[in-house]
Amino acid sequence: MHNSSSHSRHDAKSIIWILSAYVAEGIPFAMVIWVAGTMFKDFGHQDSDITVSLASIGVIWSLKPLWAGLLDLYKTKKFFVLIAQFIMAILFGCMAMTLYSENYYTGIVILLWLVAFASATQDICIDGIYITALNKKTQAAYIGMQSMAWNFGRIVAVSGAVWSVGYLQNNFGMDTKTSWAVMLAVSGVLYATFGLLHWGILPTGSLPAQEHKVSSVEAETNNNPSSHSSNNQTASQVFGKFKESITDFCDRPYLWGMISLVLFYRSSEGLLLVEGPLFMQGCLEHGALQLSLQDKGSIDGTIGTMAVIIGGLVGGLFIARYTLRRTLFILALCINLPNASYIYLAQIVSAENPLSFTHIAAVVGFEKFWYGFGLVGNMLYMMQQLAPGRFRMTHYAFATALMNLILVPTQMISGPMADQLGFSMYFNIAMLAGIPSLLAAWFAPFPHSTVDQPDDDAAAIPQTPPEDAARRLARRATSYALLTLAIFLYIDPLILGSWGLATTATATATLLASLLGTTIAKVILAIIAIRAGRSSLRAAAVHKSRSNHYRNAYGAIVASSIIVCISLGITGAVGYQSSGSSWSCLTSSEATNCAPPPPTTSVQCKQKTIRRSY
Repeated sequence: MHNSSSHSRHDAKSIIWILSAYVAEGIPFAMVIWVAGTMFKDFGHQDSDITVSLASIGVIWSLKPLWAGLLDLYKTKKFFVLIAQFIMAILFGCMAMTLYSENYYTGIVILLWLVAFASATQDICIDGIYITALNKKTQAAYIGMQSMAWNFGRIVAVSGAVWSVGYLQNNFGMDTKTSWAVMLAVSGVLYATFGLLHWGILPTGSLPAQEHKVSSVEAETNNNPSSHSSNNQTASQVFGKFKESITDFCDRPYLWGMISLVLFYRSSEGLLLVEGPLFMQGCLEHGALQLSLQDKGSIDGTIGTMAVIIGGLVGGLFIARYTLRRTLFILALCINLPNASYIYLAQIVSAENPLSFTHIAAVVGFEKFWYGFGLVGNMLYMMQQLAPGRFRMTHYAFATALMNLILVPTQMISGPMADQLGFSMYFNIAMLAGIPSLLAAWFAPFPHSTVDQPDDDAAAIPQTPPEDAARRLARRATSYALLTLAIFLYIDPLILGSWGLATTATATATLLASLLGTTIAKVILAIIAIRAGRSSLRAAAVHKSRSNHYRNAYGAIVASSIIVCISLGITGAVGYQSSGSSWSCLTSSEATNCAPPPPTTSVQCKQKTIRRSY
């Protein structure tokens, strides 16, 4: 009887920390990507400023694998979760105060970068606690709860925060800055509360109990120091495993075909992820929907998120019934074709014909349902085709990082394109951007079986012939091509995203020099990749050793060539635009006067925003 009640208390405690921890995971990402955009739009900033500044911050969550292993070198995972949550509490409080400064835009964007880093660190350690503090049976039992809690965190941020700001403005007569400052201050208090709660109930994230001859529950109860000691690794060991996992990843057969699917599957979505919500908030006279903050919070936060969840559940059942290999192209159609919903809304809305809440909610809910339905195909493909092997968890992290890479540049260009072309034309282009996704899904390779695989990761990989010169050179070409791709999609967006935040001519010159430097680096890496790829193809032709791996040489040559051509075009365009600057200002006493103007603001909507009838 005593054991039964003790077990129940342990289950209840586990449920509480899982729910609270994953709600805390879901909120910051939504705050940075969606809520901050809504806030800047409410202040009158143009879509161009918003998307360029915010989209590049998303890179932080993709970079998580680079410092994940280092968090095992000091203290416990719980320690880093608490530090991250208390830091986020302080950062949200600083944002509330920064709103009242003259240069609030730049200050808040910098603080959002820090929030993103703290959030990514929190995510790594919470996931690590989930894996190490729970056995496999319990992990499986609570996985649905984990996903539900993360999505609820998004609802709290997008729906709760935005709706509350609108409520404060409409019902209490608060001005724009005060209402948003209150929301940010409350967010800080919320994360301080999370930190205090998790101080008491969060497990430390020890290694599995069988490695210590003591249960994780006993280790927590008795504060056994041995539960942490064997988790320590040296920096050289962490780096060695990371390097080995990269080498193994670059040696996977049909790698470039799989990477193409991961990169392009969400190409159209990236153009809508930030710009879609801004379209809901934009002015009627500009062809947008001009929803109130309360209506936008309800549609984009609650209705949209619930539609995504339901769509994902139905999509999972669909794949389970018909298999991923047979349904992948259908799933790609489902995630791309409903984007026509935005074309429909942009065509029928006008200053004389504002759409009702119900009409907009139905259309957006329809699009989000099919988005959730189709997205599961990409996630499952990464699990079943890119991840299997000796480094399953690390390779899945690489795959998700690559998946998020395409979202950064597409989100960055979405605002400038929408401002320049208008919403009707822009959404047509976003629709056409889904074509690469469909092609990648149609030609996607399936080197591994999609049926249940054994727990032994090595057994899940088909046997390949012994390594020869062609395969070794193909791996070398692939590694350099991937490094070129990483610079192009990681570092270049950071440089371009920082352009609008440069407050001095010196900073602008530094960014231009950095862009030139990365272009030179990409050219050098691409030359190495192309030479290794061509050598691989020659070696394969001479020895007639055309294994599946040598095909990666073709992919490395093509990918490197395309990246270099695009990079040279971007650098040339930026250099030409900067050629009209007066660089003599760099050495003058009034260098600040040469700085680019701060982010511009648009004229407020002519028609007053009101809550729509239902």
